[in-house]
Amino acid sequence: MQKADDFFAKEQQKRRNWVKPVSKHVLDNNEKDSKKKILAVVDAVGAVLASYLDKPRVYIGCMKSGEVFSQPQLGFWYTFTGKLGKSVDFQLPKVIADQVFVADRDSYKAVELAKDKHGVGQVLLRNLCGASVRISLHGGQVLSWKTDHGEELLFISSKATFKPPTAVRGGIPICFPQFGNRGNLEQHGYARNRMWIVDDNPPPLHPNDFNGKIYIDLLLKSTDDDLKIWPHGFEFRLRVALAFDGSLTLISRIRNINCKPFSFSIAYHTYFSVSDISEVRVEGLETLDYLDNLCNRERFTEQGDALTFESEVDRVYLSSSDVAAIFDHEKKRTFLIKKEGLPDVVVWNPWEKKSKAIADFGDEEYKHMLCVDGAAIEKPITLKPGEEWTGRLELSVTPTS
Repeated sequence: MQKADDFFAKEQQKRRNWVKPVSKHVLDNNEKDSKKKILAVVDAVGAVLASYLDKPRVYIGCMKSGEVFSQPQLGFWYTFTGKLGKSVDFQLPKVIADQVFVADRDSYKAVELAKDKHGVGQVLLRNLCGASVRISLHGGQVLSWKTDHGEELLFISSKATFKPPTAVRGGIPICFPQFGNRGNLEQHGYARNRMWIVDDNPPPLHPNDFNGKIYIDLLLKSTDDDLKIWPHGFEFRLRVALAFDGSLTLISRIRNINCKPFSFSIAYHTYFSVSDISEVRVEGLETLDYLDNLCNRERFTEQGDALTFESEVDRVYLSSSDVAAIFDHEKKRTFLIKKEGLPDVVVWNPWEKKSKAIADFGDEEYKHMLCVDGAAIEKPITLKPGEEWTGRLELSVTPTS
């Protein structure tokens, strides 16, 4: 397997060229024929094969010749050819191959750039299974996250405004450098109301942050106008990545390019789509202290084993673990929230009365959304000149019985 690993590693091209052309041979009675070009995700091959390690009567390996699986009539042969002409053959059953290959190399686009009706740039990420993520350059905001079946996982209000400079109500707006009204800036800071650009040459990240993933890098820099209201120079780099399994990752890197220290707060203000807020519970926050924004930020301790909802909730849970979960009983699915560098968790639902007072929010829409944010709020992050902070949020969804 080491030779195969070495070969595939050498075949990795530049970061966006993660889709590989390979030769496909339909295998019939150990004879190769019907050769044609298709697309393959090299990292996806390894990920899917790994899930078969404990299956009976399956040999997983990489061979230049010879039978690999015990039922060759059910499989395909694949040939990866390197730049110097070196090739490696291996065989996969069709059930596996369908998960890591796409037949038409001309119609598939992993990353697409477009504009909405207001002329705002958007980026669409799509994996081979059909899961997708849509990001607006206005605010660097994720507006959509869909499963491979096309089911939307994020909430967007039917009354949301998509025309700048108004922030979109829903998705994942980024609150920076201030959360809420905890400072002198506009509500939730100004990053969500600025135009970001695609970063074509970002500083490198660890390979685990992009191997097997489709991603886009965005960049926000402080402008002269920004410095008038918040006198601190910064570079905010954001990577939005969609994995083969449909999970969504956001990685923020904020660098102080000023000559003096500054402090900031940040939150990924994630609007999850839920079936019915009364049928939802959140776990992973038990026994934690929290600041209740409905009681002038008075400090309390969570007493329940799980958080359920019967009225308005607006809390900041402090010093939380790096994992929380949202259980949606009616839709029989669970959102798993993993985070790094984000010690706090915000939980918000406006309920009926406040919903009617929010102009870009439907009166009854509180029933179908819940905000659970990875955040750093209670203790702002301080950066010295030249220092960089990194925060990471990973969202995934799994079916539950």
